[in-house]
Amino acid sequence: MEVVRRAGDIAACFADPHKAKNSLGWYAKLSLQDMMADTWRWQQANPNGYESQD
Repeated sequence: MEVVRRAGDIAACFADPHKAKNSLGWYAKLSLQDMMADTWRWQQANPNGYESQD
């Protein structure tokens, strides 16, 4: 499903993690697939985001 971009949405986003590894010694231990699955689990458990559940 394709939708029209909203005002303020970026057209594309790219990242190169080499600087984090070279400068900070940080690197991702999980795959992109693992990170996406974890994000989806969180979204399913928190449909209102960080909004209070009260």
